[in-house]
Amino acid sequence: MGRAQTVIYSENFNTGTAAYWTLNTTDEGSVSSTDNQWVINNSYAGGTVIIASVPATADEPAAIVGSPESYYLHILSQTGVGLGGPSNCNFDAGTPLGSYFAAMTTSISTSGYTNVYFSFWWLCDGDVACNGKVWYRTSAGGTWTQITGVNFYGTTTWANDSMHLAAFDNQPFLEFGFQFTNGNASGNDPAFAVDDISVTGVASVTSPVASFSTIATSTCQDSCMLFTSTSTGTVSSVSWSATSGAIIENPTSDTTTICFPAAGTYSVTLTATNSGGSTSSTSAITVNPTPYPVITNSGGVLSVTGAYTSYQWYDGLTAITGATTNSYTVTSLGTYGVLVDSMGCIGFDTLTAGPTKIANISGIATEYWLSQPNNSSLDLNASTAVNGALNINIYDATGREILADVWNAGNSRKQLNGLSMVPGLYIIKLSNSYTSTVLKWLKP
Repeated sequence: MGRAQTVIYSENFNTGTAAYWTLNTTDEGSVSSTDNQWVINNSYAGGTVIIASVPATADEPAAIVGSPESYYLHILSQTGVGLGGPSNCNFDAGTPLGSYFAAMTTSISTSGYTNVYFSFWWLCDGDVACNGKVWYRTSAGGTWTQITGVNFYGTTTWANDSMHLAAFDNQPFLEFGFQFTNGNASGNDPAFAVDDISVTGVASVTSPVASFSTIATSTCQDSCMLFTSTSTGTVSSVSWSATSGAIIENPTSDTTTICFPAAGTYSVTLTATNSGGSTSSTSAITVNPTPYPVITNSGGVLSVTGAYTSYQWYDGLTAITGATTNSYTVTSLGTYGVLVDSMGCIGFDTLTAGPTKIANISGIATEYWLSQPNNSSLDLNASTAVNGALNINIYDATGREILADVWNAGNSRKQLNGLSMVPGLYIIKLSNSYTSTVLKWLKP
């Protein structure tokens, strides 16, 4: 559907004057002070001038403002008026022959408008040599150009005319003029008359300039970013798009969230549209992989494989001061975690582990450590299977024995179940007839 015409200028002469117009100029060889002249009045009645009869000017149709006999711009024979003739639209076809010009002398601007039309109502009987013409110019004091192929004559009733030239569009300066030519002393009344002049056009719509903002140009895998349109100009609609794999929420809203489930480089594009067209803006978003560190335990030495930008080890929820390398040696049973950073992306892993080497029993260099799968169980672990049965005695901090059990030979792990001790420090004694050792257990 086309856009509606906007009225840029109009004149119906009903004040009896016309501020934008100067009557009877000398443009295009016209005369300004002889018999036939342009006037503005509301006279329609005809009459007799000595022996000549002047017909009445036709009443205006309802479409003209102030009809049926409103003020209008027309040619009038000043000689006829001086002889007592009527002051309606008429002319003296006698000599001297000549032309008569009424020009806009206050310009209008059609900048920002296309499809500009110059429209008006008119009448003129005249003949092929006695008729009206329309002119225009696009600069102050510039050359007038006639709208060729259109001469106005041959009708005694009001008619409407509307004309468009590409030269009318988007002009910072535009003026129009009417000319009546008395060319052969033979034409009939009425002469040239005009009313209800208007200049209309369709306001040009410039395509918007698409742009958008976001807080960064990189992010992490499995994360989402907020994007906001900052497009300028008149924007009727927006549309977001991105490289395949990105998930766009509200793709036609000014503000949207885009999520990136996989690492890679993504193009994010915003298209802004109005009736004048569309423009697009595109930015590249780098999505870095999210690290997934895995803690391994080797005799109480916790480590993370893979190279990361930084490391921070935790004991529970507390960061361990100075523990910022890819490994950490535990000194007591607990739940340990490591936070790693890779290009600004964070990963975390946890593991329950006990201390490193606990003791050597007999002459075999065996390493022992503790782990606690749950609050009521405790695992005793050995780097090799024990070669002789070990007695297990657990004492609280006061020296009272809490539990006695046996770790059978040939096993590298002994699980103690059903423990109901309160949190605190306990002593675990491992012994046989050859040797013994003591372990410390801080029960959480």
